[in-house]
Amino acid sequence: MSLQHIRRHKILSAIGAIILLLALLVVLIVLFSEPIIKSMLEKKGGKALDRELVIDGDFKIHWHWGYTEVHADKIRLSNARGYPEPNMVTIDNLDFTFKPLKLLVAKLEFGDIVIDKPYVILDKKSATDFNWNFPAFSQANVATETALADDRHDFPIIQTLQLKAGRLIYRDAVKGMNLDVKLDSVSGEGNKETDNSTKKSAKEFSMSGTGSMQNQKFTISAEGGSLDSLRDSSKPYPLSLKLTMGQTKVSVDGTFKDPVKLTGVDASLNITGHNLADLFYLTAIPLPPTPPYTLNGQLTKNGGTWGYNNFKGKVGGSDLSGNLSYDTSKEHGFLKADVVSNVLDSADLGGFIGLSPAGENAAPEQKKAAAEKKASPKLIPDVPLKLERLRATDLDVTLKAIKIVAPNLPFKGMEVRFYLKDGLLKLDPLKVVLADGTIDGSIEIDANKDVPPMKMNLNLRKLSLGQFFINTRFEKTSEGFFGGKVNLAGTGSSLADVLATSNGELTLIMSGGKISQLLIEASDLDIAQAVPLFLGKDKSTKIRCGVTDFGVEDGLLTSKVVLLDTNDSLLLGNVSINMKRETINAKLDAKPKDASIFAVQVPIVLSGQLKSPSIGLDGKKVGNRGVAAVVLGSLLTPFAAILPFIERGDAENADCRTLIKNAEAGNSKAAGAKAEPVKAEPVKTNNAKK
Repeated sequence: MSLQHIRRHKILSAIGAIILLLALLVVLIVLFSEPIIKSMLEKKGGKALDRELVIDGDFKIHWHWGYTEVHADKIRLSNARGYPEPNMVTIDNLDFTFKPLKLLVAKLEFGDIVIDKPYVILDKKSATDFNWNFPAFSQANVATETALADDRHDFPIIQTLQLKAGRLIYRDAVKGMNLDVKLDSVSGEGNKETDNSTKKSAKEFSMSGTGSMQNQKFTISAEGGSLDSLRDSSKPYPLSLKLTMGQTKVSVDGTFKDPVKLTGVDASLNITGHNLADLFYLTAIPLPPTPPYTLNGQLTKNGGTWGYNNFKGKVGGSDLSGNLSYDTSKEHGFLKADVVSNVLDSADLGGFIGLSPAGENAAPEQKKAAAEKKASPKLIPDVPLKLERLRATDLDVTLKAIKIVAPNLPFKGMEVRFYLKDGLLKLDPLKVVLADGTIDGSIEIDANKDVPPMKMNLNLRKLSLGQFFINTRFEKTSEGFFGGKVNLAGTGSSLADVLATSNGELTLIMSGGKISQLLIEASDLDIAQAVPLFLGKDKSTKIRCGVTDFGVEDGLLTSKVVLLDTNDSLLLGNVSINMKRETINAKLDAKPKDASIFAVQVPIVLSGQLKSPSIGLDGKKVGNRGVAAVVLGSLLTPFAAILPFIERGDAENADCRTLIKNAEAGNSKAAGAKAEPVKAEPVKTNNAKK
């Protein structure tokens, strides 16, 4: 045998031995790979995750050159230390197929994936403490780079996906979120090749389930494009989603750019429901109770900020439109919105002060609540604020109402800015156009305290008296302008609590104008003059000056002066209002300026509950005018300083000035030499700055 032949024989023998060894290795892998791979997965995977990863049930592999089948039972991944549940993830059964030859070129391509009863718990205690924080992945940034790879074609191919009876629990202590979703089914397919090697669109992704958020139950369903379309980030992913929570229904239909990263959204968003306040359970945005509503707009997303652009809709009998954005990247979230209403129904505003919305547009349960409130002996709303909602997010919302529909009240419009930051809510600036004048100022509520303090500082400017008598027989006989201020501070979670503990002052002043003489004569019980006015044409009497001034201490409003001076009568009042008990005790002493012999010279008294006071007569005789002069002299003088508040010209202000001077003179004359006259404070002119 030649040397060359021997060498060739040795080479062939060596090659044969290698082939035999590889064949034996393949056989060993096929025969004994299951326990080896299972052990490797548990040890290596658990070490990488710093958790216990265990396959408690069967683990089987059926090797095929085309697709290899894998089956595993009872998979569990333990929870992070310090969290209540022992496991973060459990799966009853997992079946999938993959192409083993693709692994040789570092590709992962799945055929069918079936996941039975997956149970996932995601728990977040703080911004840095959450149970899906895996140190190995965080340090190397592996999870982010894998899930959010720029080259989406590196993302695994999946032909079909089925998820049965899944459950996801998500708890976020930072944002106060508690989500529990039961997924009845999730299914999807990639694009499959047909026999003629052309691709066609496979069955779209679909999902349905039920759950609860903030302990409110909901149902959810969604349909989207194929799984393959998720891999191409250059193309928008079509998705429609429907969610129902009680009476709230949300519908989203549009496209999501790069849905894994969720870099962009362009979809229509339709929301309907019985109460806008219920949206708190979905968005953590604190909104006041409202009647049924419907809103339509365009949903967008840029970074961590969601937008609801050019939305329009109805809330009760009011129309709303505008734009809003919601930044979810901040700890509390931040809502920015500009809202306009062309016609705002005042019946829809009850929720702002703790009343249930009323009117024909209210929901049945709201009508029932409004009826119960109407039947209640209490007048002031006592529904407490939901403080946890005011602490949940920050917002900056401007609401502008061009026209306000309010029966029996001459509202014209309103503009208010709601600014909520770290639990401190401010309505500033607040401007209401009322009776051809304005009410402006600010309201502040600090929801950080369990018993929140509230401040109210309002200015009343040039309100028209006649506007309050529109569509009555007194409309043409009442005119003039008045102004004043309301400064109150109290504590409590409802309007009733705040007023019951309030301190401050309330002042109204009017100079000039006229009022129905019927109202004056009736208050004076002058039968001879009042009765003919009922039977014939009403007349008016000139108002010289009107003043109401209350001091407020611990919920008790006590009048310093209540006065209305007209050409017909001088009315002096003494009023006490207890806001804790909601009672009133008032006496009105009317002095006629004519010689009518039928005038009943006894004061009128008002007493009882604020909601239904009783009116009667006081049998005590009225004091003399000298005493009235002393009262006027001591109490009217300070009002000279606030005359410019209702200033519309020297002619109109002159009567109040005259009354104050006359009161001073009368005070001096009545008191004699022992009492010095009270000097009037200087009054600003028309050109003075307010």
